[in-house]
Amino acid sequence: MSAFATGCGHLYRRVARAFPRKFRLICGDGLEQLGEDMAPLVWQEQGVVGLIRLFADLALSLPYEYFSTWTGTLKEITMTGDVFEGTWKARNEESQWDPNYTPSQACLRFEATEAGYLLVAYGIKDGQAVAERPTSIVADGRRRPVVDLNGRPIPGVPPGAQMFGSRPDAQTIQAGVELDGKSLGGGTYRVSDDGNRLTVTAEGMGVKGPFKTVAVFERVVPDPYVPQSAT
Repeated sequence: MSAFATGCGHLYRRVARAFPRKFRLICGDGLEQLGEDMAPLVWQEQGVVGLIRLFADLALSLPYEYFSTWTGTLKEITMTGDVFEGTWKARNEESQWDPNYTPSQACLRFEATEAGYLLVAYGIKDGQAVAERPTSIVADGRRRPVVDLNGRPIPGVPPGAQMFGSRPDAQTIQAGVELDGKSLGGGTYRVSDDGNRLTVTAEGMGVKGPFKTVAVFERVVPDPYVPQSAT
């Protein structure tokens, strides 16, 4: 193997180490090792021209990755987070649960979608892990058929039932279900001004009969469902 090609491989590895830390965390040492492995092969097959192209690709990519990292960081700093999106854990000592529906632990998760939110409720009841069917909330005031996420009827829901949602203000969402103009249930979700507490007022009909609940939740930080950046 040519000493010149080997030296080019070492040089490529040093240049590759100049890439942003976030980029290197994703690639590991793959980019650096690639240079050491590829330089001798490129030298054998394409000579000096090939090595020039190899280093040119690296040199062009370096400023792009730095620019991408900088703009991504700027976006993280300047973007306004959604007040509802995230995971919320119930504070049972501050909540007023219906006696028939009192959980040992309860969590809500709001995930922002193009149309509104996906709401997932889960927790522990009577020593068993439980989870409700994910619910789509579109807070535009329109009424829509009550269906699952695949557009199919939901067992136990009367035919013709419609769901609706609205957002009276930035901190509040109202959602409910009705049939022939009669309410079957609904709830109001209100986030505190500091964004750390969520109060849910809900009523409706469950498997154990009617219920009415006022539950207080606190935001879970860091969110267990969001990958955390390395520090």
